[in-house]
Amino acid sequence: MRLALFASVLALTAACSPVDPISEAEKTDIDCLASQTVIAIMAAIRDGTANGASAEDLAAIPDAKINDARVKLKAKYSKRMDDAFLEYDINHRLQKIETALRHPDEDSEAAEIMTETLALGESCEFGSQS
Repeated sequence: MRLALFASVLALTAACSPVDPISEAEKTDIDCLASQTVIAIMAAIRDGTANGASAEDLAAIPDAKINDARVKLKAKYSKRMDDAFLEYDINHRLQKIETALRHPDEDSEAAEIMTETLALGESCEFGSQS
C-alpha cells in the first residue's frame, strides 16, 4: 500500500514539476520563425486567392504553415513549451496584422506589431541563435 502511495505521489510530483522557461535566445529564434511563418501564410493566401483556390483550401493554409514551422522548431528545440509559444506567437501576430489592416488608425499596437513582424520575417534567419 505504501509503495502504491509513494508511486502515486512521485508520478504526481513529476507531472506537476515546472516547465523549463524559454531562454532569450530561444524566444528570439521563435519570434523569427513566427514572423517568417506569418509572412508565408499571408503570401500563400494571397497567391491562393489570385489563383482561385477554394475557401476550404485557403482556410487550411494557416494550419499547414504552422505545422511546417513546428517541424522546423522541433528540429532545433524539443521542449513542449517552445511549440506552444510558437503557435501563440504566430496566431497573435496574425490577429494583430488583421486588426491593423482593418482599422489602421484605431490600434497603433497592431500597426506596430504588423510592421515589426514584416521587418523581422524578412531580415532574420531561424536557427542563427545559439
